[in-house]
Amino acid sequence: MALSLVILLAIGNVSIVQFLLRESDGTAATLNVAGKMRMLSQRISLEALAGHRDPAPGDSATETLAGAFEAVHEALRLGGHVFDLDIPPVPAALAPQLQNVHRAWVSHRGAVTALAAAPADDGAAVARLMRTGADLLMHAEAFMDGLVSEARLSQQRALYGAYALFLLDLLLLALAGWVVSRQILRPIQGLVRQCRSLAVGDYAARSALPPGDELGELGRALNDSAAHIEQLLRDIEKEHAALADAQSMFKGLSDNTVAGIFMLDENLRFIHANARMADMLGYSQAELVGGLALDRVFAGEAYETVKARVQDRFSGFAARARHEASAQRGDGSVIELELFGSLMSLHGRPALIGLMFDITERKRAEASARRASLVYANTSEAMVVTDADGVIQDINPAFTAVTGYSAQEVVGRTMSVLSSGRHGEDFYRAMWARLVETGRWSGDIHNRRKSGEEYVERLSINTSYNADGTVNCRIGLFSDVTEKRRREASIWHQAHYDLLTQLPNRQMFQENLRLSIEQSRSGGLPFGLVFLDLDYFKEVNDTWGHEAGDQLLRLVARRLSECVRSSDLVARLGGDEFTLIIRDIQDPDDLFPVADKILESLSQPFALGDRTVRISASMGAAFYPRDGQSDGELLRAADLAMYAAKEEGRNHFRIYSAGMREPSAGSDAPQSG
Repeated sequence: MALSLVILLAIGNVSIVQFLLRESDGTAATLNVAGKMRMLSQRISLEALAGHRDPAPGDSATETLAGAFEAVHEALRLGGHVFDLDIPPVPAALAPQLQNVHRAWVSHRGAVTALAAAPADDGAAVARLMRTGADLLMHAEAFMDGLVSEARLSQQRALYGAYALFLLDLLLLALAGWVVSRQILRPIQGLVRQCRSLAVGDYAARSALPPGDELGELGRALNDSAAHIEQLLRDIEKEHAALADAQSMFKGLSDNTVAGIFMLDENLRFIHANARMADMLGYSQAELVGGLALDRVFAGEAYETVKARVQDRFSGFAARARHEASAQRGDGSVIELELFGSLMSLHGRPALIGLMFDITERKRAEASARRASLVYANTSEAMVVTDADGVIQDINPAFTAVTGYSAQEVVGRTMSVLSSGRHGEDFYRAMWARLVETGRWSGDIHNRRKSGEEYVERLSINTSYNADGTVNCRIGLFSDVTEKRRREASIWHQAHYDLLTQLPNRQMFQENLRLSIEQSRSGGLPFGLVFLDLDYFKEVNDTWGHEAGDQLLRLVARRLSECVRSSDLVARLGGDEFTLIIRDIQDPDDLFPVADKILESLSQPFALGDRTVRISASMGAAFYPRDGQSDGELLRAADLAMYAAKEEGRNHFRIYSAGMREPSAGSDAPQSG
């Protein structure tokens, strides 16, 4: 019954939480869509004004937005799916406000239609559009405020519901506790009292629990066990006589050198031990036979276990059994023992006779094998065992999970079954050379699953050798790192490339500039650094807008990349500033053909949608190592040369010379763009 109450409580909690989450999701979706409706009202006004001032044939943006507004209104009124969101109908309390929004929309739609048909200089139509748009926005805002208030009321109702649920939980838990106490705890306490009586030898103790449930059956079993123990104790007395007859035979067996033979009295003290047992435990035979206590050989938890087993024998629960335990030798070292014991009678008193084997080494080997088996079967890394020539001998379950191949499909084949063809013979030749030389190899490999899908795996190979130095097997561990490598590449690209033009950004440019300086110092080949600033870019941006400016920057980046070699670097520092690293040139004059090609390319018209624009560029260059020994010095020199080019009237190229000066503050220095 208590379990049923707990299950009902859990189901009720989950159901109520799911209801509250669905109501919260519906409110959030409604607020989101209402916000989009408000945005659409503003967009429609803006598109109508833009279309009135500069009409474009076939422009249906206003009609598209109007249709979206109508769809949003219908979804809010009746419920439905819009903007990839499932929303319920607005509450009845908000229906009048939504109706006000619709009436304002009808008026505004009429104003939009009237404005589209009005002459370009019709100020009255524009004024009406602005007035009806403001009225629509006001009603949309009022509707949004109503939704927010309704959401707050919904949250308050949810909070009250949570409080009520909490109180109900407390009541049900209290009821479950009462049931558990009455039906379980009290009967268990009675059974514990009976077990304590049995433990101290009062086998006449009986359970008074009524039959019918598990605890009642347990009480009856304890009663039966107590009666059986009494009978066993009587039977033990009959065995005393047979013990004397076995004495002579026992002595012969005791002299063996393989197994330790011992006898324990009822006080858990050794009363016999052969030489082999004394040797195993590190005591003399005299110490053992002199009454060495069992707790001197077994300590801690091991002693409690052995003691319980021995007492079971003496109590008659089991006449003989086998078990394993850790023992402590006389010098304090620990060994593992396998024990076989049987109950007997000696001189009319109970005793335990048994065999003892030292299994320390066997236990170590078994533990090691179990650990290896568990790791092999349960590790998340794929494992494969091959022979010396790379033929697969065994795989673990993770291998199948990663590659899709079962053991039956790959055992007996080489690892080339996974080959994707992305690596050439040189790659595998170097891998095997490393394995032969060191026995180890690790790295990334592009392989192919059974399904044909390529993936990247991180592979580590180790070699196991025989005693004579020959290869026993090779063990490969690998994991699928495809997504990890993709994320790393994406993060690196975002950090080093300009989002707009996909050219290297300032950070990557700085790294390449420093690297070029280091390579030039070690290799002796100079290079040129070009600083480029677009002319008239600001005018394009101001006239046609930032979208046109962004499109122009992308086209400029493409033309710049086409004007240089693949070994050179084109980067965007920001705005309309670009830099170029022209590598492996012998003389500054070698930069002029590159500069002329760039100036010519950038002076050609650019098509931006249905319009055409013309710009030019001002370029300055510095030459390493002539014009600077550091990246900062080179950048400053190239920047000065660029300003000198602008002063000559733009669309010019200059190479830095010592006479160039920094533009002074307040001078008529050319500005970017």
